[in-house]
Amino acid sequence: MQRRAFLAALAAFGLPSPVGAKAAQGLLIHDQPKTLPALDIRDGDGAPAGLESLRGQAVLLNLWASWCGPCVAELPALDRLKPKAEAKGVAVVALSLDRSGKIAVVNTYARLGITALAIRTDEARAAAEKLNASALPVSLLLDRQGREVARYIGAADWEGPKAAILLEALAAGRPLTPDMAPPQVKMTTAP
Repeated sequence: MQRRAFLAALAAFGLPSPVGAKAAQGLLIHDQPKTLPALDIRDGDGAPAGLESLRGQAVLLNLWASWCGPCVAELPALDRLKPKAEAKGVAVVALSLDRSGKIAVVNTYARLGITALAIRTDEARAAAEKLNASALPVSLLLDRQGREVARYIGAADWEGPKAAILLEALAAGRPLTPDMAPPQVKMTTAP
């Protein structure tokens, strides 16, 4: 009963549900690339840090929140992935959807030892709705034109061989296929 009340409260505030709330999970590849709406992404100083500056690069845009266990469990792998992915032409952006903004990111990054991921926040608290993210974590895979070609719902094993194949194809502009899907990360302990 408490779980239902929690999910109802999230819906009432327009917040996405954590994975496990009966949402489809895994890699979802779009038939046609989808144009992204404008997002008000801010950096750690509160300055605009939108995706426009990344045009020409493929992007893995991860939506997360500090209250989402699978999101927090996935962050260290994304932090380790960032320099490797960027060397291959894929920018890695972790966008916090926390209501408390920068403070939640700073505290979570400090607790987890995150050093490579930059602070990115959704100050307008509109990204989840604009991007139709009904569950967290969710990672959008964007082509070099900034269009969403696929999304991964749930915590993925971003350091495994399947993820490497997926990101190499994304960077090269090749079609993504279901067999490239990284496996889901199984939650065994609290992050």
